[in-house]
Amino acid sequence: MNILILNTFHYPRGGAEIYVFRLLDLLKKSGHTLIQFAMKSEDDFDSEYSDYFVSHIDYKEELKKKTPKAILNVVNRVFYSKESFGKIERLLTDEKIDIVHINNFLHHISLSIIKPIKRRNIPIVWTLHDHVLVCPNTNLFNDRKKSPCEICRSTGRRIINPILQRCKKDSLGASFLASAEAIFFKIKKVSEIPYKFISPSRFLMEQHRKMGFPVDRFEVVPNFVNLDNFTPNPKPGNYALYLGRLNPEKGLEVLIKAFRDLKYPLYIAGKGYLENYVKEMSEKYTNIKYLGFLQGEDLRNIIANSRFIIQPSLCFENAPLAVLEAFASSKPVIGSNIGGIPELVTEDCGILFKIGNEDSLKESVSGLWHDSKKIEFLGRNALEKVKHDHTPQKHLEKILSIYEQAIVHHNVN
Repeated sequence: MNILILNTFHYPRGGAEIYVFRLLDLLKKSGHTLIQFAMKSEDDFDSEYSDYFVSHIDYKEELKKKTPKAILNVVNRVFYSKESFGKIERLLTDEKIDIVHINNFLHHISLSIIKPIKRRNIPIVWTLHDHVLVCPNTNLFNDRKKSPCEICRSTGRRIINPILQRCKKDSLGASFLASAEAIFFKIKKVSEIPYKFISPSRFLMEQHRKMGFPVDRFEVVPNFVNLDNFTPNPKPGNYALYLGRLNPEKGLEVLIKAFRDLKYPLYIAGKGYLENYVKEMSEKYTNIKYLGFLQGEDLRNIIANSRFIIQPSLCFENAPLAVLEAFASSKPVIGSNIGGIPELVTEDCGILFKIGNEDSLKESVSGLWHDSKKIEFLGRNALEKVKHDHTPQKHLEKILSIYEQAIVHHNVN
């Protein structure tokens, strides 16, 4: 098959991008031809299709200008990008495409790419990595209140509440734009765009149902992890580890406050908005160490030599790849009881604590830290879990089955 994989960023910025690169590699090794479409960035990985990528836009920098032209650039890119339309038209003309697999693309590439695909009767499948279709702030999190939020359970609420709550970036302008996007999604009937929505967790699918979004086109396909890329080591190391984006909704402040009191060694790997805060805390407290962004062999080793992994998220996580990476390294996970985390972190391979509760986190960490036998027991169970439920082969079979069904459906209709 000739498969067009579409995602905004073409470098490992976060979980969605890491998944996309792993999927590209998996499909390529299976003999399929992969075509990419993304937004240009100086951090991009090489791609023979980069000439088709749309130009880079940094919304934060654009809005700082506070000029009518800058605001218009932002609005045009979010709602209808002529550039994206033209670039995808050229790509679809130059390349034979059997199926399009879209991932995160809405805010920087826009829905303008859908019409050229539909006009050619090319089937579409869409993997959802967040809650962008039911939450104007994409992650069911109120940036102003710094707390999880699921009040927008209808289109009407998604139009009104962001402006009243100022939930996106604690900014009236950003929240107004998010509300307008909710109207746009309704007009464009996004629920009817793909043959299938692929949900990496049951939680994400059920949350969409709960938020008033039709889920008759949803299919749950769990994320996968390649065990060859990780080193199983059930023996406890001497530090706890957080790996992921350094954003407020990830619960880093709760995590750091807990370890400030506990005095146990804590390593933090990643990058994001709170990077300076994490650096300051690592300089202030000797038991906290900031490692920066890690990948490849460095990431593999730091996980393998840890005691356990902590996922302290405050937001409704979907299916964190960091949890699967921990499991693949035979490490248990201490995670907050929210979103898709409890779906992965069951009592046989980890511990759940009360979301945002520093005392509950400290109790969980203290209870596990000195129990080496339990750490090893949970770690071995975690490894068996990924071997059974999250292998590349299982994921590939499910994805290819959906592709084939989509192609047959379009040919019949």
